[in-house]
This record gives sequence, C-alpha cells and structure tokens, in this order.
Amino acid sequence: MVIPLSNIEPGTSAEVVWIASEPPMAARLDDLGFSPHETVSCVLKKGRRGMRAYLVRGAVIALRCDNAREIFVRPLPEETPARPGSFHS
Repeated sequence: MVIPLSNIEPGTSAEVVWIASEPPMAARLDDLGFSPHETVSCVLKKGRRGMRAYLVRGAVIALRCDNAREIFVRPLPEETPARPGSFHS
C-alpha cells in the first residue's frame, strides 16, 4: 500500500516510492534524501497541518505538511527503523 508521507506516525518507517512535486521542489526533496528506495522515519508530527520531522540518511529534516503530502511511501514493518549509523546487509 502506498500512502503520502504525511500520513505516517512518529516511530513509523517507510520506503520512498515516488515524489509528486513540481520539478524544482522534487529536486530539492531528492537533494535532502527523499528519493526512491530511501528509508525514512517520522520523528515528529505537530498538528494536523503543521510541520513534520523525518529521519533520512542520518539527518532529521523538517517538512511542511503540504510537502510531505507530495512524497509517496510504502510503510515498512516496525523493525525497520532509519536510525543514524544503521545499515541493512
């Protein structure tokens, strides 16, 4: 099941599937690490339409809810966090 990144809850990890933003924003999101096959974890969700913070590539990145809605992800099992320094073999 593919859902908007804005729908995942803190403590949940997901794999980026695609970005539906306009090209300049899609390029910026890709530069920040929100690219296909990348694992991201939600670490903070403030309000229904507020800021979100996600752990991606070992860094915490804040996004507006509107931008997070344009990133589509596949939720991962709970035992797949995107922790700094972790890797999968």
